[in-house]
Amino acid sequence: MLKRGCATIVLFILAVTVLIAAPSTVNSLEEECKGIVTYVVDGDTIDVKSVSGFKSGKTIRVRFADINAPELNTLEGKIAKSALFNLIYGKMVILDIDDVYVYDKYGRVVAVVYLPVNATTLMNVNYWLVLNGYARITNYRNEFNPYTWTLYERIG
Repeated sequence: MLKRGCATIVLFILAVTVLIAAPSTVNSLEEECKGIVTYVVDGDTIDVKSVSGFKSGKTIRVRFADINAPELNTLEGKIAKSALFNLIYGKMVILDIDDVYVYDKYGRVVAVVYLPVNATTLMNVNYWLVLNGYARITNYRNEFNPYTWTLYERIG
């Protein structure tokens, strides 16, 4: 009986590990804007030249939803900006814009930023910053729940 119990526990742990590590299928992602990152302001703010969707043809300042990176006047802030720059500068990103507020108090668009990995998978850049220690979760009142984020999400 002990062997069967241990095997059940091992299978359960394996199943949970696969569920956590595997990309989820995106059902709630709203591709409201697709654009090129033209400037990295700091560890949680970027400029995106919209190529489709929201404000197409214009450059918009984007504040990453529900995370907070250290300020630029700190070493950690400079490191966070550099990591973000190396990850997404000049690349196409997809924005899921907050439907509750759209803009923060500074006029920046609030969004979860996704980086296409391939034709079927997106990486949640907000969550990548948190997982790599460049930012921390700050759960603001909006449409997003950062505690349910996964690093990779399947599209389609």
